[in-house]
Amino acid sequence: MSIELEKAGLDRFQKIITIAQMHPSYCKDSDTINHLVETISKTGHRRIPIISKNMKFTGMITIMDVLDAYLRKNNFNEKVSSIMARNITFCERDDTIGYVLQKFKLSRRGTLPILHKSKLVGIVTEREIVKHFSKVNFGMKVEELMIKKPFLIKPNLSILDTLKAIVNTHYRRLPIVDNKKLVGFITAIDILNFMNKNKNFSSQLSNPIESLMIKDVYTAKKTEEVSNVIKIFEKYDIGGLPVVDESNTLEGIITERDILEEIV
Repeated sequence: MSIELEKAGLDRFQKIITIAQMHPSYCKDSDTINHLVETISKTGHRRIPIISKNMKFTGMITIMDVLDAYLRKNNFNEKVSSIMARNITFCERDDTIGYVLQKFKLSRRGTLPILHKSKLVGIVTEREIVKHFSKVNFGMKVEELMIKKPFLIKPNLSILDTLKAIVNTHYRRLPIVDNKKLVGFITAIDILNFMNKNKNFSSQLSNPIESLMIKDVYTAKKTEEVSNVIKIFEKYDIGGLPVVDESNTLEGIITERDILEEIV
């Protein structure tokens, strides 16, 4: 089962710039990794485009890249060019929404830079497409799209081991469960923000993740209509929700990507 772009009033032949973020946040390839961390913490963006002095797009850095650099003991005073990915899927200014939707699916990337003559002119995320379906009857229940056996961690796992789990699995968000009950939630950006705000971050890595986890977690029920979940994503600017039953037992997780896969 799938749902067409037109159901949300989107014209698949319209240019992507009509729904994209123009004038996006970015870093220069001469900036330090520390500067990049500050930019991510300030903007909340999990992917930051990197440009040269003449505004040419040169690469992209994600939160995962930064956390991986930390585990590898990179010097954060080094230039961002030392850890950025250079072979990046992108779209052109004149690409259509329908074409970019397919690029999202094939690349499995949540963010695509928009270029014109090799220069960065905008950025588009999965959210720009998915949010249009918040007022549409999606025609599906959460249980039809959710990941039924999500990767999870225990509240007594150390911050360091949680950091390693995020980097090794590439899951940006992890439910925290005790006796099958959801007790918290942690995301890659939560850890990065904590790292940025605490000069003694390294000395706290042995602390349990429950000292850092989000305890008041927004959740979904598996019988909910998918559009209700999209409304929560949009209202709280988040990209994923744990799915629980009436007793708060974790049953799954649903993300923007799970929803995007059903849009055609």
